[in-house]
Amino acid sequence: MTALAHPSGAAVLALCLGALLVPQVVLTLWFARIVRLRTGEFVGRGTARHESAAIPAEVVLCLRGCDATLPDVFAALARQSHRAWRLRVVVDSTDDPAWPVAEAAVTRLAGEGASWNGHAVEPLAARPSRGSLKCASLRQALRSLAPETRVVALVDADCVVHVDWLHTMVDECLRPGVGAVSGNRWYEPVRGSSPGVVRALWNAGAIVQMTTFGIPWGGSLAVRREAADACGWVEEIESTLCEDTALAAPLARSGWAYRFVPALTAVDTDDDIGWGALTRWIARQLLTARLHHPAWPLVAAHGLGTSLVLVAGAAAALGAWAVGDHASCAVVAGAVLIYEVVSVLMVAIIAGAIRAAAAAAGRGIPPFSAGRFIRWGALIPATQAVYAWAMAHAVTARSIEWRGIVYDVEHVDGRTAVVIAGGTPPRGAAVSRPRRWPARWFAGRPDAVAAGVAGRDPQP
Repeated sequence: MTALAHPSGAAVLALCLGALLVPQVVLTLWFARIVRLRTGEFVGRGTARHESAAIPAEVVLCLRGCDATLPDVFAALARQSHRAWRLRVVVDSTDDPAWPVAEAAVTRLAGEGASWNGHAVEPLAARPSRGSLKCASLRQALRSLAPETRVVALVDADCVVHVDWLHTMVDECLRPGVGAVSGNRWYEPVRGSSPGVVRALWNAGAIVQMTTFGIPWGGSLAVRREAADACGWVEEIESTLCEDTALAAPLARSGWAYRFVPALTAVDTDDDIGWGALTRWIARQLLTARLHHPAWPLVAAHGLGTSLVLVAGAAAALGAWAVGDHASCAVVAGAVLIYEVVSVLMVAIIAGAIRAAAAAAGRGIPPFSAGRFIRWGALIPATQAVYAWAMAHAVTARSIEWRGIVYDVEHVDGRTAVVIAGGTPPRGAAVSRPRRWPARWFAGRPDAVAAGVAGRDPQP
């Protein structure tokens, strides 16, 4: 600590903070440019997009537990503008609380003229010996697609989608060389609770990393069928925790590109999350990258590197103050303060880019006001602390809980896999309480019906 508080040590820490900040600023500006360019392309394809309306597609919805908004999810799917598509619902079991809700909603909506051309509600036929229950449900659907299906779209169980959601997904997925597309999530905590704001701040940085490293978001993901077949996606997710991060590597190896579509960004106003649940949720997001994505070393290096340098900087500033070395204290504290201010400025840039993309798709996000800037800026240190704790957990975790099931991380057949702890659970096993609030993809007028895509279930 004495060495860090020394003038030379203070200068080194200040330089380290600057060195960490520069690539983050560059990537943020790059992200804003990518969003602006792709939003312009989205607007320009307005007329051409209608030519994709007749492309055969299937929407797969995997259910375990009954989210309160599930009837709204089915109602939104029934209103899709895409003309040629089928709905596939795979429920964990007939004893699952979602089973009667799904059967009743699909039957009723089909009788009222739902936009899908066919539908199926089926239980998961075989419990997996490895891999998550969700991936097992998805594999079941992927292995029995209709022969004419060209695009498969996945939607989360709490996703209330926009009327043109599937139409946009199919059109973007059929661009030359593109094998998969997805949007991402943006949090707008409605009450501004501290945990809600911290999640929004962390997620803003995560969007940039996911775009940089080509990490898809499974909450709203479309995959071209020929690309899925070529990359062996069904076999790839046989032992994985989730389907999205496990898609990037095989897709790239088979020569297909993944494309982030800013116009499909989901706006989540959920504010009902505590500090413990938030930390576990972030840790699970990071763990999926560790298990399945080739860019994990870079993600981990960023998280651990920034955490260590910031902790060292704060400790050095306090140490220098304690020994009366006010000059060294000022150098380190000034560097840390600059780092924090630039961090919130980067969030403002990201927010501005996402707001423009949402506006182009007919939805509104509140502007980044001065009060919000101060409020969010004050919680940057808390965000970094939660991120550091979650990263440490993700690096060392040997098990993870998701939807009431504990999965152990093991090495199976020479590769990392997840295995259900204690063996395969019985059908209808207890499911943890689902989230209370759905994410909504809001239209651009105050009285509009919420229509958007939800973020991943934040339960611990």
